Amino acid sequence: MKILQDKSKGRHGGSTKPEGFYTGKDKHYVYGDNTPRKKGNAINILFYVLPIVMVVILALGSFLSYYAYVSSSKGEETVVKSNDDYISKEQQKTLYKIVSVADPLERNYVPTTKDFGGVKVSTMIYDSLNKMVNAAKKDGVDLQIRRGYVSYDDQHTLYSGYVNTLLNTGKYTQTKAESIANRRIADSGNSERQLGLSVEFDSEKRSTFNKTNAYQWLIKYGAEYGFIQRYTKENEQVTAMDSDHTLWRYVGKNNSLLARKLGLNFNTLIDYLES
Repeated sequence: MKILQDKSKGRHGGSTKPEGFYTGKDKHYVYGDNTPRKKGNAINILFYVLPIVMVVILALGSFLSYYAYVSSSKGEETVVKSNDDYISKEQQKTLYKIVSVADPLERNYVPTTKDFGGVKVSTMIYDSLNKMVNAAKKDGVDLQIRRGYVSYDDQHTLYSGYVNTLLNTGKYTQTKAESIANRRIADSGNSERQLGLSVEFDSEKRSTFNKTNAYQWLIKYGAEYGFIQRYTKENEQVTAMDSDHTLWRYVGKNNSLLARKLGLNFNTLIDYLES
């Protein structure tokens, strides 16, 4: 018995708890060691650690919730508020589409159109065009629309007809006549008329339309309905198309007002929007 008592003596002078045995009543000992336990230490640690743990849990929860939302949104058509109405991302791509020899349209590209006084236009612009024409009429200005949507094949007919008109003057070779036509009408696939987003206003002479009341009204108010002049002197070099006062392109009210405010043409507006 003496031997057992000697083995149980610890460095504190008295009988110690055998290593590995600790209960809630033994407040001065730590499990696995006979070192005195400092009172209140665990409470202090808990006081500082618990708030940190809660913040981490909340942050992690927020992140997981956001990640779940983004994941669930993938694959769905995103709708953005642009211009007058809510339009899809796919529609927005069409709205800002630049058609040229470098980026032509396929023959089978046919937009959804609606008849506007005998002229077909894209359904995307119908309401805004109707509002603009009615507003001009109240101001005593009659906006006559000559063309809207032009199909791939009809565009080629227009192009060929203009080339033949030039050839019949006897002033131009075939090559020269086609070169001039490409800058004024463009062949099928290379014309934005196929999008149905442009309207050509009627005038006895295209070259003098800028002197009419209709043109002056469009310059002043066209942007309020989402329209801007498509081909201007400022973007002739970029578009490889001659300035045309009669052809106006729909870009949406917010964008057209922005273009007017910053003095942008269609090409510089698209660059600005995409930058």
